[in-house]
Order: sequence, then C-alpha cells, then structure tokens
Amino acid sequence: MRFHTRPAFHADRPATQTRQIERAAELVEVAAPRDWPDARVEAWLDWADDLPVDYPPGDLPDGLTPDAPVDPLLGAGPDRYARRLAAWGWALGLFDTAADAQAFGGDLFALLARGAVSPRPTLAFGARVHPLADDPAQITPAAFPHIDAADFAALAPKEPRSFAAERLAAVADAVLRCEGEAAACADPFENQALARASLAARAAGASDVDIADAIALARAGAWEDLDLSPFGGPIAVADRCTLAAEGAGAGRAARIGWRGGELTLVFNAGDAAALAMARLAPGAAVRVLEFEDEADLEAALRLVAVALDIETSAGFCAAPRDAYARRDRRPIVIALAGVGEHLVARGVAYGEEDGRGRAATLHALAAAAALAASADLAATAGAYPCFAGERDERLADLARRLEAASDLGDSATANRVRALLGQVLEAAEATGLRNAQVTGPVEDQAIALRLGALSLGPAPWRGPVCWAQSADGEVFTVFSRSAAQGLKRLGVDGDAARRHVLGGRVLDGAPAIDRAALTAKGFTDHEIAAVEQSLAAGATTLGAAFAPAVVGVGFVRDVLGASEEALRDPAFDTLALAGFTADEVAAAQAFVLGAGSLAEAPGLTGAQRDVFLGADETSAAARVAMLAAVQPFLCAPAPAELALAFDASPAEASRLQAAAARAGVRALRLRRAAAPADFVLDLPLTATAESGPAPPIRDRIVERIVEVGRSRRKLPDRRKGYIQKAAVGGHKVYLHTGEYDDGELGEIFIDMHKEGAAFRSLMNNFAIAISIGLQYGVPLDEFVDAFVFTRFEPAGPVSGNEAIRSATSILDYAFRELGISYLGRADLANIDPAQFNADGLGGGQADEPQPASHFISKGFSRGAAPDNLVFLPVPTRPDGAPRAADVCPACGDLALVRKGQSRICQTCGARAAKAGDGDS
Repeated sequence: MRFHTRPAFHADRPATQTRQIERAAELVEVAAPRDWPDARVEAWLDWADDLPVDYPPGDLPDGLTPDAPVDPLLGAGPDRYARRLAAWGWALGLFDTAADAQAFGGDLFALLARGAVSPRPTLAFGARVHPLADDPAQITPAAFPHIDAADFAALAPKEPRSFAAERLAAVADAVLRCEGEAAACADPFENQALARASLAARAAGASDVDIADAIALARAGAWEDLDLSPFGGPIAVADRCTLAAEGAGAGRAARIGWRGGELTLVFNAGDAAALAMARLAPGAAVRVLEFEDEADLEAALRLVAVALDIETSAGFCAAPRDAYARRDRRPIVIALAGVGEHLVARGVAYGEEDGRGRAATLHALAAAAALAASADLAATAGAYPCFAGERDERLADLARRLEAASDLGDSATANRVRALLGQVLEAAEATGLRNAQVTGPVEDQAIALRLGALSLGPAPWRGPVCWAQSADGEVFTVFSRSAAQGLKRLGVDGDAARRHVLGGRVLDGAPAIDRAALTAKGFTDHEIAAVEQSLAAGATTLGAAFAPAVVGVGFVRDVLGASEEALRDPAFDTLALAGFTADEVAAAQAFVLGAGSLAEAPGLTGAQRDVFLGADETSAAARVAMLAAVQPFLCAPAPAELALAFDASPAEASRLQAAAARAGVRALRLRRAAAPADFVLDLPLTATAESGPAPPIRDRIVERIVEVGRSRRKLPDRRKGYIQKAAVGGHKVYLHTGEYDDGELGEIFIDMHKEGAAFRSLMNNFAIAISIGLQYGVPLDEFVDAFVFTRFEPAGPVSGNEAIRSATSILDYAFRELGISYLGRADLANIDPAQFNADGLGGGQADEPQPASHFISKGFSRGAAPDNLVFLPVPTRPDGAPRAADVCPACGDLALVRKGQSRICQTCGARAAKAGDGDS
C-alpha cells in the first residue's frame, strides 16, 4: 500500500505544556496540550499504561525501531502506539516502501496528538495467533441464547441467597400474600406485614433501593427476579413480534434490564454474532468536528482502518478463543464521535429529517472509507480466512449498503459514498475483503472523554456547557464551540445566549435577589462580597453561595434571626429565612449561574430551539428514528438505549421495550436511572401486631446517656498490621491494615490492580474515610454490618484468601476479611474458621512449634525478636479445654516434665516444686 504524509493532519496541532497530573498512586509530570483539562489528559495516560511493547523481529526502517527517540506527549502513548503499528505493518508486508510505513506512523501519531482519534484500550499481553507464523486451527463461534416463550431462566444465573436476600424475599412475600387492593398491599403504612418485613430487611443490611425494588417486583407478580445478577453485557436473540406484543418471555427480559442486568436484545443471529464480534475487535472513534474538509475525514477513516487491521494481527486478546475469532474474521470497529455536536454546529435539528439525513451520510462515509481500505488490504495481503465461506453474504451486505446510499440525497458527500461503495463491490468480487466487519458501536465513555467529552455514535449532543482549565489548574465552565458555531450559522446573538447558559456569576441585575433586595433584608456589603466571591469560585447553587459558612453564622443568627437548632440542620436555607420564595430563588439562580440549557434561550424561534435540544431534552422517539436512519451503514448494530426513570415500574420497562421493537431498531438495551443519592424508603418507625391485646405496661429502668465530644486517636508513627492479597472475580485487590499498639484496627488501605483511575481513587478515598472513622471511635463492627453483602461489580469467586471463597463486591470481601480477622466473626467465613487458628495448622490444634517469623514482622521489630523465638502448641486437658503451661522457674522454658511427685526441667535440669503445691 502507498501512503503519503497528509499535511492537513499535522496542521493546527495544539500547543503543549508540561503539567503535573495527580494519578491514583503518584504525581507525574507530563507533556500535554495546553487547553486540555487534567481529566482528559489522565484518560489518555490510563490508555497508555497498558499499550503492548513488543516489536516484530528483523530489520525495521529508521524511526520505527523501539530504541528511536520518543515524543513525550501524553506519556509517549500516542508515539508508542503509532510507531509499533507502523513497525508491525512493515513486517507484515502491508507497505510498499519504508517511506510509506513512516508516513503511515507519522499521520497516525498526528491524529492522536490532536485528539482527533482515540483507540480502544488494549492488552499489554495475552493470547494471540502469531502474526508471522499462522496457526490453521479454527474455533466455532459461540451460540447465543434465544428467548423462549416458556423459559427465560438461561439468562439468569442463580447465586446462593444471602441473609439479606432472604429478608427481601420476605418483603415480596408480604405483598404477594396480601388480599387487599394492589396499591394498599404495596404500601408499608397500609400493609403491616410489609412494614415489618421491610424493617427486618433494612436491619439485615438490605438497601432501601433493594427493598423498593422487591416491592415493585412483587406488585408485578415477579418477585423471583430478585435473584438476577448483573451479566456484564450478554447478548440474546429475541423474537421481534413477541417483544412488540409483550408476550411470554418479554416481561422477564424487561425486568432483567429494569434490575440493571445489562441485557442487550437483538432480533437475528447475524446481528448477535456481529455485536459479539465487535466487542472483541480492535476499535477506535474518530472525532468528526476535527475535519472541516470531508476529504480529510475520509483519509483519516482509511488510515484508522489500516491501523486497526494491523492490530487484529499484532494485538492481544483475553482468551485463545477470541484470538482465533479475530484471526479468522479480522473484525474492526470504527465509530464516529461528535455527530450530535456536528449537527448543532451546522444549525441542523437532531430530531428532524435533515439531521437524520446528515448523520446517515456521515455514517455511510465511515463505512465506505473503511470498506475501501479493507478492499485495498485484501488486494495486498489477502482476504480474511473465512471470506470464501461467507462471500455471498458479504457481497449481499455491500449491495444492500449501496442501495441504502441511494436514499442519501444529492450532496457531494453522498455522491462520494456511492462511488466508493461501487468500487468496493467490484474489488470484493475480485479479491475479497480483509475484514468481516468495519463499523459498529464503541461503548466506552473513556473514549468520549479522550476526545473531549463528545457524544458517541448517533447520540444527541451533550449540551452547550463544557469544562476548561486555567493555567493554575482551576476548572471552570465554558460555552462549547459547537454551540457558538450553530448560533452564528442561524444568525442568533451569541453573547445573549452565552449569558443565558452560563450566567454572569454576579448579583447585579438579578431578578428579585439583587443588591438592593439583599440590602433591604439586612445584608451589608461585607456579606454580599462574600457571596459573589463564592459564586466566582464555582458555587453550583445560589443556596450554597448564601450558606451560613459563607455569609457568617453570626450574621444569620443575629441579623436574620436563625435559631441554633435551625443552624445545625444540614438543609438550612439562608434565602428562605430571609423571606425569598422558591420561585424567586430559581429565577435569580438561572440569571446568576445560568440555565445550562440553550433550548430555552430568549430570542430563539421554535425551529431554532429544536436545534439546541440537549441529550436530556431529546425524546426517545427521536433517538430511535436516528438509529433507524444510520443502522443500514453499521456492520454491528448500535443498541438503542431506552432510558427509564428510577421510579419507573417493570410494566413501564416492558412497554418501552415493546415500542422500540415495533420501531424497527436492530438492538435495544434498557437503562434505568440510578437511585437518588438521598433515597430513603418511607417506612413506619414501628410495625405493630395486627391483632391481639395490647401488651401490659411494665416498669422500665431508663438509662441516661450523656454525649461526650470525641477526639481523634492518632496511630503510632510506626505501626503493625498485615497485607492480604486476593482476587475478587478475577480483579486483584490488596487489603492493608494498620493497628494501634494494643492490636486494635486503626486504618485500612484498599489497592486495586489495573482498574480505572476514577475507581481506584474512589476506593482510596473510601478507605481514608473508614480510617478516619475508626480513629474517631466508630466501632469496626458498625462498618462490617454496613458493608457486608453490598452488591456491585467486580464480584464472584475469591482466590488467595483461605477463609473467604466468594464475595458480592470488593467492599463485601474487604469487610468480611476485617470482621473475621479482628472481630472473630466466624459467620462471615465461607468455611470453618477453626481450621485457621494462629498456628496455621488447622483443626484448632498444633503438634509442633511454629517460627515466630510467620506472625511477627522482622522489619517492624527491627530485629529485636530472637531468631529462635517460636509459638508453642497450646496445651489442653483431655476434655479439650486449654490448661496452664508448665514454666521452669529457673530458665523460663516450657520444658518441665513430671517425674514422680516432682517436675524436672529438661533444658537446665532444675527441680521445680512438687506437683500439687499450688503453683501450676
């Protein structure tokens, strides 16, 4: 293949600077584009962490060897990725000359450096069919489960029920056994049995969200679905008519999605296979907004297709089966990013026919360019191994895409698409295709972050607000470039729209709550200045800017008349106390902090408002219509994400699923919103008996509790503890503990292996919070009871811990381990804890002494513990109870033996008192 450096890819490269990025375990200096916020830079560093480092054997052109100078941008990740693929492409014979290989690597690096392309994460090592020594073995593709009208249980693997799960089953049973009206039976204030069961489930550790779900499922007559666990993204083939008519099996599928089962439904086996193949294929997203000239976009798509094809040969898979599947069909996935933003920038409404047509044209161009590259690769290196058996199917797919392209209109881009697809069809008939599929969904929000927090695929734009970072590290909101371009194209005043979206962060001119209104309420220049300083510093609500901590507790108490009790309330509202109504506060907040949405900006016509509808304002019908427009050009279907409110019922989930099936989407997935952070199920504080006489009143002893202020108990600077390494569901976790001198637990650390930066940071800070609580006197058993049986991924079998064999989450595992080790909670172990006593020999007994080095840190004791110190077996009486040890009064050794009425030390020979003298 021939490649020439494309100057447009290298133009306008962002200016860079060296900055410090705080990662999970270290603070690093990195060269990064000046305008990128730290979160975007860190996402690129996370991607670069796991890049493979192997290069092909043999001579490589200058600049493509592993020891050549590296561009340090973004931790050298873009340079290492581009150079390695160029080297492997050269070794595989894909480039005509060394100059072609170098031009390919240089252009790929330029696209990555600009943030115009983001590949999927890769594996640093794994399974691979060797690119230069092929293996002829083939693996039959896995079958996909099919929804049966009579049985859907194959998609619901069962797990042993925990005690909390049993209590949840009792909650559902209380609803099912009730014989009253459905609404009353599901109301804890009307159904006393339900109230008691709910309180018992809460006491057993079940969350209020799980209790509410149990009630909802029972009301739907499907409480057995409580045992459904998340699947990690399974694919099932459904009958479209069954789902559309909400027939047997459809309701269970909807409930799996409603419960967060991550179930993707498709409607034919071909789409199921394509979607499964897309999930193991090398993938990348291309940022549409980066290319003003669509000829440059086409060239970038061709380049990315070649890069991903090289990765199918040189990249690694998690399992040998996946490696063979890659080799035999060589799938790649190219997705577009920022299509919604592109439509806004052009002043085209997402929900209108023009928007759907434009998005379909862009996706058609992506497919045509990638297929053209695939055909060129096939002419150079041969078609994918299974092409001969799938030739008719592939040619039919190309003919269908060419036919669909005839409906794209008469634009220059549409004409180019038709020309490309015609050329590909001719080439495929002659030499085949290099890849079985080339386009599809890339469902990875980290990719969206690396590309500048854009929408992925045919999704609507994310709104007019984006984040920027100043030179000193301050993060602030700015007006997005796509919004500014769209307003300019439509001839709308951009300054007024920007003020509507972002606000002015000053009180002057605010409706109802301006300086004059505040002065009339008693505020002085001092308090008003403090409020405006808080607004400038990034306060997210007007209430937060007027909090007592900002304006002064003394002012709120002495001038506005707040009581001490009111000030202690976390929900205290200064503006409400001052006499401002909720509507006045809302209007002032929209003026000061901005409305966040552009669709309601003043001066827009109805058609213009439709252009600026954000993702939260776009209807489900508009999303489904957009998917229907672009799906003819996707090799693997993009699932329609069907959003459900948290309080939606299982029946609503089934109806939404049925509507999507009737609309003709190729794949669908239900997404239920997470519970509000402050969600609490309203339960009666006490659940009284339904019948029977009232219990007699008896005298009670009342204990008076005096609350004392707590102080923090600091750990010693040199502390002991232990480290437990284990793996939960295949994810490594290290649990570190720190102890006080008396052995009481005082701190923990939870370290994860190869997890995302956000998750690792969250676990680190969670451990810090637990440690501070322990040091302020919170009992460990309170934490254990609160966090065992919590359920989220990763979860599953536990390896590396003798007492715990499975866990429902990382937190469940960690607090089981702490409960067993520090509280003696044998009930939290999966096996008999008596097998693991201090001597480590099992059965609670020991036959031989054990070296103390097994239990005492030599580093902690700084060598003070003698090398010959041992733990001796605990002596026992015939009934199994421990007895006192016989210690020599002369040398202190436990070596006394009875000889007649005397005891003789076998170590020093001294004679001890007679047996029975009372010193035993």
